[in-house]
Amino acid sequence: MESQTMLVAVVGIVVTFGLPVLMMAIILYYKHRKARMTHETIVRLAEKGLPVPPELLDPPPRSPDTALRAGLVLLGLGLGLGLFLGEVRAPWSIGLIPGLMGVALIVSWKIEKSRQR
Repeated sequence: MESQTMLVAVVGIVVTFGLPVLMMAIILYYKHRKARMTHETIVRLAEKGLPVPPELLDPPPRSPDTALRAGLVLLGLGLGLGLFLGEVRAPWSIGLIPGLMGVALIVSWKIEKSRQR
């Protein structure tokens, strides 16, 4: 019985700390892969003497409404999570974490929008 408890504890610790590291590794791998492919494309174009499109060197800027969209998604997630956890008699306040992050993104979008005027 004690070995099962120990196994659950070890698996819990590995998953808790390993999953975020794995997610970051995957994200960084794909960003590196995309940059490498872009560089290879630029080299091929230069070897053939073709002009390099400016979009490859300087990608278009993000839409200014990206922060608003992300904020609304996080706000909705926090609200839904809070309501769900409240229904199952769990600590509903966990939903405040993504909810308040969403509020912060919406506020930052509003500040950026007012600065642009």
